[in-house]
Amino acid sequence: MSGEGAPLRVRHGALHFFVREALKRVRLAPELASQTADAMVAANLAGEDADGVAWLPDLAGKLSTRHVNTAPEMKLVASSGGTAVLDGDNGPGPAVAHRAMTEAIGGANRHGVGSTAVRRGNRLGSAGNAAALALPHQMAGIAIAGDPQHPEAGAPPAAAQPVALGIAVPTAETAAPLVLNLRFPDGGDRDLALALALEFLVSLGGAALPAEFTAEPRPEPVHGGTGQLFLAFRVRAFAPWAGFRNRMVERLAQLRRARIDYPGQEAAAVEEERRTRGILLDLKTTDSLRQLAYQLGMNEIWDRLGK
Repeated sequence: MSGEGAPLRVRHGALHFFVREALKRVRLAPELASQTADAMVAANLAGEDADGVAWLPDLAGKLSTRHVNTAPEMKLVASSGGTAVLDGDNGPGPAVAHRAMTEAIGGANRHGVGSTAVRRGNRLGSAGNAAALALPHQMAGIAIAGDPQHPEAGAPPAAAQPVALGIAVPTAETAAPLVLNLRFPDGGDRDLALALALEFLVSLGGAALPAEFTAEPRPEPVHGGTGQLFLAFRVRAFAPWAGFRNRMVERLAQLRRARIDYPGQEAAAVEEERRTRGILLDLKTTDSLRQLAYQLGMNEIWDRLGK
């Protein structure tokens, strides 16, 4: 098969097709498969390879065993003004995030700010990419996603569960947007404090906190899964769009003169290079995707992938 024993360089469009087809073959609904492929390939294009196609085999395995729902019935269980609570029904994290941010964008269109809290979600991938879903709507976005750990019985609880934070802000027409992608805790008391604060935010919709994973199960299925929180801010609700963009142009010019890079600038350069030359998958990722292709009977698609 193509690329055996060596890293593989793949055009982003071909990689998107491969991911989408693999997810469809484990019976994920086509629309959700496409949304998940969008998120994974976007992460690879931005240089965030750990949140890209590297975790496709893990997700495909969980979909095959129904640990992740292939046909989730996502629904709003609460809605008030620009706020909403979305039950992700244990669907794939990127697809749940897409639905949640869509709801937040709708709330921002109506009220200036929209927010969606998620319960019963799954691994999100790149929080920065999820926040960036607001950018085409002339909005800023924020995505916060927990990654609850399931400790063994009797094991001491972690000080804080890992939490991903993504912030996306439009800048200027000719410049990359500001896209921040962070994970906490990453060492130090301040990181721990921020992780704990974000942990409580992502539990707003009823998602489980770490202590609840070792507690007796609740009779109602409202507490559980990965908690997430998505916010969208309609810029025009705060200031004229032209004025905002002019201030961004001036600020970016200041940063350039001071030779200061802003979050998202490097990712934009990486994306331009990878769209031109293709995405280079490391050996471990190449081998795991090759094995997945073999398992799913996608040999011919894999053989064409690097060509």
